Amino acid sequence: MKMTSSKGYGGLNESGLTFWLFLSVSSVAIGGSAQFGYGLGVMTAPSGYIQDFFNQSHYERRDEYLSENAVMWLWSFTVSLYCVGAATGALFAGYFSEKIGRKSTILLNNITSIVPALMFGFSKMANMYELIMVGRVIYGFHVGTVTVVGPLYIAEISPTNLRGAMGTCHQLMVTIGILLGQLFGFYVLPGEDDWPIVLAFTAVFSAFQLMTLPFCPESPRWLLISRDKPNKCRNALQKLRGRIDVEDEISEMESEALKSARAGEDDKVSVWEVITLKDSDWKIPLLISLSVNIGQQLSGINAIFFYLSEIYNQAGMEPDEVAIATVGTGCVNVFMTIVSVMVIDRVGRKKLLIIPFALMAICHAMLTVSINLQDKVEWIKWMSMVVIYLYIIAFAIGPGGMPYILVPEIWAQAPRPAAMSISTQINWVTNFILSITFIFMQESMGAYTFLLFMAFCIFFDVLFIIFVPETKGRTFDDIVAGFKGGRKTRGNGYEMASMG
Repeated sequence: MKMTSSKGYGGLNESGLTFWLFLSVSSVAIGGSAQFGYGLGVMTAPSGYIQDFFNQSHYERRDEYLSENAVMWLWSFTVSLYCVGAATGALFAGYFSEKIGRKSTILLNNITSIVPALMFGFSKMANMYELIMVGRVIYGFHVGTVTVVGPLYIAEISPTNLRGAMGTCHQLMVTIGILLGQLFGFYVLPGEDDWPIVLAFTAVFSAFQLMTLPFCPESPRWLLISRDKPNKCRNALQKLRGRIDVEDEISEMESEALKSARAGEDDKVSVWEVITLKDSDWKIPLLISLSVNIGQQLSGINAIFFYLSEIYNQAGMEPDEVAIATVGTGCVNVFMTIVSVMVIDRVGRKKLLIIPFALMAICHAMLTVSINLQDKVEWIKWMSMVVIYLYIIAFAIGPGGMPYILVPEIWAQAPRPAAMSISTQINWVTNFILSITFIFMQESMGAYTFLLFMAFCIFFDVLFIIFVPETKGRTFDDIVAGFKGGRKTRGNGYEMASMG
């Protein structure tokens, strides 16, 4: 494919999509991101069968059945263990990505996918539901690492003009993975004895990655800035860009490394140093990183996906209608994420945060009304489905992939892995709290639970309006420079010094 590049602001690092860039992004996105989504979507359809297995296994080994409340707690805890493992993986991912490299960390991480896949596959044969619980923790570790290092690697290998679209591929494959999980559970392997195979299918994604990623280049930024290997950096860039002349990008990386050195930064910035704001210029980037991740979860998205069937049941749908509505939700999610890939580098990051969060707040209000009226009006259950679809459209077009795009963009090379680790860990901790409490919130608050999510959407929308700069079409160096001292950062209209 023919490549183009130009120098100067607005044209720096502009390139087309080459075979090696496509393969590198595909390997990480399919092998990691799609697997992440599959792990979310696959638990919906067989949840009843797995809960029955928990109860039967407990009876056969302890000669007593669990109470209905105990089964509910055990199931909620099992689903939530995924988030505990993910938070742990996110904590260590930044360290390993700096120590051994982005690509090596991703490859090594496949161990934590294959091992739990075997545990899921043999859990029913061994009559041990504990294997599912432990497997969920280990698999969560895998996903936590994926959500830190995958977007980091994609951001660092992508040219500036494609960085948004390439970054959105992570979220696109997450949505495709969710849809695959729903299709496998509801239609491909829907039988009572099929769920171990459905859960163990995650190993197929790892197999694809292990066959493709070893041939792809390491992150050029890591090679040059963190390891001072300019020749290997140049070779990696030439492979990714499909051209010999890559000096414009190398100059930009060297400039970033020089500024980091002058600021007293090195390649060993720890999580603790970022949390304690070793550099005062990290204050606003840290606030933005935490806000987009916590806001993504408190918008209610994973609470809806984890318990989608229960929500549709609550709206009064029959079992076959629930299956159709659930898979339809996954299709809408995939389609709108594809739209997001096409528009993010045209519309920009900030608008794709602010407008969707406002729409999600409206959807939560409408969902509350529709669920409360479902006993009085026959057709209102379909309104619930339409409102959820509208919510998914709003989420997928921006907030779904924004943490994986915006966070790597607003940090310099040295603190970037630690910042990604912190923000992703917070994302998973928030996810854990929601996933383990949502079903009980529904029991106590009913449909009014969604009003709480509406309030969160409004709160975070205000934060984004005030603090988030526009990063579309800007180099890493330029974005980071916008947070220095009293400079006005492009696209948000306030002086950074006033926040100090």
